[in-house]
Amino acid sequence: MADTIREKIIAGIVSTLDGYASFTVIGSPTVVRGYENYDPDVHEFPIIAVMPRQEDVERTTYGSYQCTMQVDIYCLVKIGSNNPSELAEAVLGELITAALRSIPSGASDMVYVNGGIDDYMDLSKTVLTVGISIEVTYETDIGDPYTLTT
Repeated sequence: MADTIREKIIAGIVSTLDGYASFTVIGSPTVVRGYENYDPDVHEFPIIAVMPRQEDVERTTYGSYQCTMQVDIYCLVKIGSNNPSELAEAVLGELITAALRSIPSGASDMVYVNGGIDDYMDLSKTVLTVGISIEVTYETDIGDPYTLTT
């Protein structure tokens, strides 16, 4: 079965994050896709989770769809002896840099739209979750999610 343009873009984002060698704070994360609940007693951390979301579609005057897909990217990292707020800011910076270092094949644009720490946890928590959202724009022929508009 052929991959849609959307699938190729998502795979490109995963590949970019998986191949990023300049993480210093995050270290060597496991990059996964499609689920976001983890148990620190079962899963090896750090983890970067890529979560494709719904997209907005506009019909253009040229017989194509311009699609804007949101992708949420979460990093789960052990807090250790770090200050959670300082660690979150460092992780946020690395996520933005890694995710936006290249636009995936098939995408016409990719931008960072928001990010940060969702919840500050109580002192019993050992894992910090920091997330970003990016929007990826691409254009396909009407009714054909497999073909980029040329």
